[in-house]
Amino acid sequence: MGFNPIELERGSTGFKIWKKIKIKRVRVPDVLCLNTGMRFESRGKTKLEISMSHSLNDPKRAWDAGMRDDDLVSIVVFEQNDDSPIDLKQVSPVHFVSVRDMRRAFTVGQVSITQPKGVEEGSEIRVMWTCAAANLQSVVTAIEPGRISLTPITETRKQSIQLSRNKGKITLLPQVNVGEIVETNQIVAAVVPVSTVIQCPTSVSEAYFIDKLASVNLSERYAAAKALRYRGYTTAKPVLESRMRDVDEDIYVQLEAAAALAAYDDPNGWEFIENKLRSPVMTIPLETQLETVIVTSEIPKSRSEQLLIEVLRDTQRDDELRAGAAWALGQFASATSATALVDMFNSSPLEIKVEAARALLRIAEPQIPHLIDLLKNGDPTKRDGLSWVLARIGQFDPSEIVTGADENLRKWLSYIVGYGKDNFVQADVEAICKADPQVYFAASVLWQIVSSWVNDLREY
Repeated sequence: MGFNPIELERGSTGFKIWKKIKIKRVRVPDVLCLNTGMRFESRGKTKLEISMSHSLNDPKRAWDAGMRDDDLVSIVVFEQNDDSPIDLKQVSPVHFVSVRDMRRAFTVGQVSITQPKGVEEGSEIRVMWTCAAANLQSVVTAIEPGRISLTPITETRKQSIQLSRNKGKITLLPQVNVGEIVETNQIVAAVVPVSTVIQCPTSVSEAYFIDKLASVNLSERYAAAKALRYRGYTTAKPVLESRMRDVDEDIYVQLEAAAALAAYDDPNGWEFIENKLRSPVMTIPLETQLETVIVTSEIPKSRSEQLLIEVLRDTQRDDELRAGAAWALGQFASATSATALVDMFNSSPLEIKVEAARALLRIAEPQIPHLIDLLKNGDPTKRDGLSWVLARIGQFDPSEIVTGADENLRKWLSYIVGYGKDNFVQADVEAICKADPQVYFAASVLWQIVSSWVNDLREY
């Protein structure tokens, strides 16, 4: 639609959850358009509804906390594919609703409120803006007082949608026109205006975000600092430095301002970031240090990479902080990062090894020759993590490694070929049968096990 979106609320575009170090970030919408300054709160649903969590007791957890009238809430429905929690299929259009319209409906009572199920939910409730959607791709055949009629394109049975709800207390407004084709799970009536297409407004200048840096609203200052990492430096530099150095400013705004400066190699920005990561926990809390690690990973500079490696290798640091540094190095597809991650496989706590392996997998493709060299000639005690990565990335000839392989390497080659068979050229796999029949036999045992229906069977 012409927007230029970036992630505004950090973590909203990924699945990583930090279990021990809890980060209480600034409450902001998920997405920011760099060109227009527009902000979007994303709501992925498994059941189509316009709903937001809300707290009656804590204003900071109100459904619209940190949001502007011109922010948009986007509603989209997903289905989970297979058993993977991260393999999702979009099954509805993206719907856009303005916060201004949602606030109006909330104020006049055109909402439903669900009560908390238990004390452990912290008295959080859900606010629902009632809506109705098409069950199938359909044509809108009639809009009458109190009812919308839809005729599915592939079926003959019509769908009738009643516009009066909750004994007449709530009235839905049609969001479609007669003759319009609507998609499966598309909202056709709601208590608030809903759009599936929005116009991209005129772009704003760097000055727009500089002005927002002086806002009394914390979420505005945070968003402006993040935007200026991409939109400005020369004009914005003194204002960013002022935000960064203001001891009364929220630490996450300070970090974003520092990152905006460091992205242009400003020494003051780097000094701020490095001080946060090199200070003791007594001075800088762990959650601030972890957020600094994550911020650093977003700055594509060798100085960022070296700083993260420094944290990863420091055995005096908290294990989850080091695990965070391992995770962050998954943003740097270099031999330097790959080697640092592999170095964790033979001595580090399990949580660090796990993050190091996952990060290495993300950057493995350009590093395949380097990883194969580490597998053949490096420390044998690091081969487990390397083998896990190479089995999943493939794209090399495993038969070339067999010749001259020591006993330990032969075992790990069996694992690589056994678990990664589909990632290799069949002829290269068959060549192992002649080069080393025992490796081939061991791999074939794994093929049979992992392809059996009992492989993932659980007793509960």
